[in-house]
Amino acid sequence: MGIVTNHRLSPTRRGARVGVGSALAAAAVLTGAATPTAGATQFRLNSAARDVPALTVEVLQAGLAVPWDIGFPDADRYLVTERSGRLRLGRLSGGALQRVTANFADLARQGEAGLLGLAIDPGFATNRTFYTCQSHVGPNDNRVVRWRLSATGTSAVRVGAPVISGIPLANIHNGCRVVAGPDGKLWVSTGDAATGRAPQDKTNLGGKILRVNRDGTAPADNPWPKATNAKRRLVWNYGHRNPQGLAFRPGTSQLWNVEHGPERDDELNLALKGRNYGWNPVASPTNPTYYQGVPMTDLAEFTDAVPAAWTSGLPTLATSGLGFISGPAWGGYDGVAAIAQLKNAGVLAVWLDAAGAVTATAEIPELNDAYGRIRTLRMGPDGALYVLTSNTTNDKILRVTPSSS
Repeated sequence: MGIVTNHRLSPTRRGARVGVGSALAAAAVLTGAATPTAGATQFRLNSAARDVPALTVEVLQAGLAVPWDIGFPDADRYLVTERSGRLRLGRLSGGALQRVTANFADLARQGEAGLLGLAIDPGFATNRTFYTCQSHVGPNDNRVVRWRLSATGTSAVRVGAPVISGIPLANIHNGCRVVAGPDGKLWVSTGDAATGRAPQDKTNLGGKILRVNRDGTAPADNPWPKATNAKRRLVWNYGHRNPQGLAFRPGTSQLWNVEHGPERDDELNLALKGRNYGWNPVASPTNPTYYQGVPMTDLAEFTDAVPAAWTSGLPTLATSGLGFISGPAWGGYDGVAAIAQLKNAGVLAVWLDAAGAVTATAEIPELNDAYGRIRTLRMGPDGALYVLTSNTTNDKILRVTPSSS
């Protein structure tokens, strides 16, 4: 199957492109999103957003290799995944990382695949359970696996069958972020695995946000809980390219995701129930060749698609992880969506109003071009922001706090 990455539309798709730019610009006015044009990736801070503290950045750990996610089982400990298949346990109070022995013999280690997302079970204090989103060989897929950490923290064993299996696997576009929601469900972002028809096919788990009970069953209040196809019952929404950021906005039921665009238009989206986010990378209705010369949110082809709340425009920033900064000590940063940037090597702060419209954006200066590629952002139980770099070698776990001054 061929992959086309340019934005020169074939005659069969050219008509669908007409008017898309003006439609996106109009959507930007309505939502507060940046208009997707060159140089329109950043807002001037408004008065409510200017009162931000200086930040202190400490290197908590160094010497990691592509750490992908971090979770906090209690007030002092954290688990961190590394894409090559290493799981480690550390303490916020300091000390060396400890290897957690676990069976990753069936882990697919190829391209962007491997040991990826991590979520801590809400009942960890009693069941010592956590989840990983990881790539698998024999059969080849991405899946969500349930684990139990030993009482000593030195090992972990799998518990039962995979929570979800059958998520498409490829060298690129695996998505694979997993979070435990305030509703007690697991939420999973999946990439399109460079498969043209996957994002719009609700019986294919690629290019989706999924919602599942922790036992692997479909929640009764999912959009299609009685669908004949079992995979469709797990779909929360669809039409995504490669969403690697997934987070709930504190104090709300709003789930947000960020995803990679092809050559333009990385997106920040409010992840609404049952909605289409407009990515359809096929050359034509009869030709499923993976063709990326289409809009990230194709409002001409899908008039009911959800416009992005924010888009990078041209060029992309390679948006990866997403976290919400929370706490009064953070001043003007309190409540912002913080977006990890790989290619742009920093963190973008996005201010949102209550409804989810973007009011301002700015690079966080202490992290901008200072530590290389940023993969993941998570608030810790101590009120600090924990940041994972993704530079292949000597990657770091950073602890970011508001300066006392």
